Amino acid sequence: MAVALLLTVAVAYAIGYAMFRSRRVETFMLPLLDVLQSVPILGFFPLALYFFIALLPAAGAELAAIFLIFTSMAWNIIFSVYQSFKTLPRELLDMSRVYLNERLALAHVFIPAALRGVYYNIPISWANAFFFITASEVITLGTEIKLFGIGSLVVKWFDEGDVSSALVGIAVGIAANVVLYLTLWRRLMSQVPQPPDKLAEAAGPWLKYGGYFLAAFAIILLGFVLYTALGSTNAVLAISRLPGSFVEALAAAPFTLVRVLATLAISALVALLTLHAVVRAPRLEAGVLLGVSLISSVPAVFLYPLLGALVRGEALSVTLLLPGAVVYTVLNAVAAWRDVPQDLVKAYQIRGRLYLTQVLIPASMPYLITGLLTAWGGAWNASIVAEPLANVHGLGGLTTQAADRGDISLLVATVATMTLIVVAVNRVVWRRLYEEAAKWR
Repeated sequence: MAVALLLTVAVAYAIGYAMFRSRRVETFMLPLLDVLQSVPILGFFPLALYFFIALLPAAGAELAAIFLIFTSMAWNIIFSVYQSFKTLPRELLDMSRVYLNERLALAHVFIPAALRGVYYNIPISWANAFFFITASEVITLGTEIKLFGIGSLVVKWFDEGDVSSALVGIAVGIAANVVLYLTLWRRLMSQVPQPPDKLAEAAGPWLKYGGYFLAAFAIILLGFVLYTALGSTNAVLAISRLPGSFVEALAAAPFTLVRVLATLAISALVALLTLHAVVRAPRLEAGVLLGVSLISSVPAVFLYPLLGALVRGEALSVTLLLPGAVVYTVLNAVAAWRDVPQDLVKAYQIRGRLYLTQVLIPASMPYLITGLLTAWGGAWNASIVAEPLANVHGLGGLTTQAADRGDISLLVATVATMTLIVVAVNRVVWRRLYEEAAKWR
């Protein structure tokens, strides 16, 4: 995971700077990134298997795992770096052009400018990657490849019925995340340490030319995968089965949609209650942020033995979806507590329903919509883990079944259906809601 995180930051800076420099790159990459962040991790399995494992049998499995972890970490950090570059003050950019050459400007203007956003997004990316750690360490596409790690060990112990060892593994994973947050992530967010000058200047050429390298790598990766997949004897059969697979995927989508909407409704309620508590006692903010980050990082497979004893079926599936959604709604809603007009509330003694409808919800709405927009995609992606564990029918469970059976046509259909639903609703519904909510500020 550490290697994947370093790779994520490097890729984020290269892509972010390429989008900042070129309007054409920006126009091409923004919708592409929107699609990629909506693809569930199982959608990247064919790339991992056909390229890394087929091309590099010795080290391919480890490289494939790093790649899969990267796909669950990268997108919010890339958007953060791009946003930091786009919002650089014009005066600062003009001064850097006059007094600094490009190498020094990259090292002392662009790299520092994005660091705060990177540091704030790292805990979220780490938690998201840890949530999918079992999928990254147990790669299944017809055949199963297990790598050594906490995720694969917990799965192995559960499969063997060794519940005590599995619970110890869960405790170790949670404790490691607690220690990491307290000793490193919190320090990075509060102090925003800068890299040494020599390191920043050495990284300058990567920002300038890294985009070209990544474009070449992406072309080689896709070309190799397409050549391998289409050259196989099963390619014609898989293509012929695509229409039927899409029908099956579309029929399963409404079940997952209902669960995702229920998850968002509960997440919004939790976010508003948390915001209310933080407004009344601001000292709770640090504890809330720590608790939410830790809960969201616990993989569904780790939660299953604890929750499975309490709830079953549909209730279990929604419960397993909640951690990945709550983190986005709560973190965004809590950020709104300073916008709640406390002086006005105290002066006019606003309480009860009036306080909720006329003060708390309007103040938090832009933040809450942002959190719900992100949670919408996260809940769909988490369904690939939650639905099989809860043993319920839906698009997420169907995606996992396709990967387990090595059914490429069904996997393509389910991933494409899920991605199209997420992106379409983002564009048609959530963006419009966000624009309306922004007027409430």
